[in-house]
Amino acid sequence: MPMSINPKPLLNDTTPSGYNRTKRQYARIFLWLTSLLLITSHPFLSLPTSACAVYTMHGGTWFSHKNFKWMSASILSFCISLYSLALRVKSDTIDEGFAYELKVSLEVRQRTVEITWGG
Repeated sequence: MPMSINPKPLLNDTTPSGYNRTKRQYARIFLWLTSLLLITSHPFLSLPTSACAVYTMHGGTWFSHKNFKWMSASILSFCISLYSLALRVKSDTIDEGFAYELKVSLEVRQRTVEITWGG
């Protein structure tokens, strides 16, 4: 008796209903938290929340327009958080007595970036 071959693919390319929507909702929550932390001037805490948003979105469908939009926002949010943290660290290492203008300009740039992206 001949054996029939099952034409099913080896990999399951279908995702359950609502799978990507759930990932976008979690990423949205992480990005709201990142925004709140940036507005309140906590770049060290906003970095892990934006990284969680990137990690959440990386498992979704790559060719979806909505997923691409939220993945781009997550990556940009991570970069902004990292930039804000770098400005904060550099500002803290500068002595006010010797380079007051540089210190103030770094602090102003940091707050501008945080409020612009967070708000």
